Amino acid sequence: MKGWSLNVRCLKALTVVLVLSAVTAPATAQFYKWVDENGKVHFSDQPPRKKPAEKLELKGIPKTGNQDAPSEAQRRERQQQLLKSMEKDRKAIEQQRAKERQDKKDKAALCQRLKKKKEKALWATHFYTVDKNGEHIYDDEKTAEAKRKAAVDAYDKNCL
Repeated sequence: MKGWSLNVRCLKALTVVLVLSAVTAPATAQFYKWVDENGKVHFSDQPPRKKPAEKLELKGIPKTGNQDAPSEAQRRERQQQLLKSMEKDRKAIEQQRAKERQDKKDKAALCQRLKKKKEKALWATHFYTVDKNGEHIYDDEKTAEAKRKAAVDAYDKNCL
């Protein structure tokens, strides 16, 4: 379990580093278009050596230079948002794990009770109920067998 937790932490740290580097790194890509002597159109990030080429501006790709780069305040704000989001995710995971641990404890306690009830039902020779006056009213064999089966089925359904 500790190894898994460490892997998740490493993955989260790597994600933060990659996102922050992508947010802060200026784009330097330029693209060129030209037509060769055979009429074939070419696209490249390098201009041809002996041919004139058209410089392309692609929408969605930031221009080079600092005019489109986020300011230091914007970068820090984005970093804080990411950290808050990661903290929120971490807390949600911790809460989920705590709930799973509690559910496991509750199921173990339930199974322990059902196991005792099953064992008593299988070993009991007589079943009875107590009336208002405190007297024991014994069940017939058919009712006793139904109670045994119910105890076994409850254990099997919840614990196996």
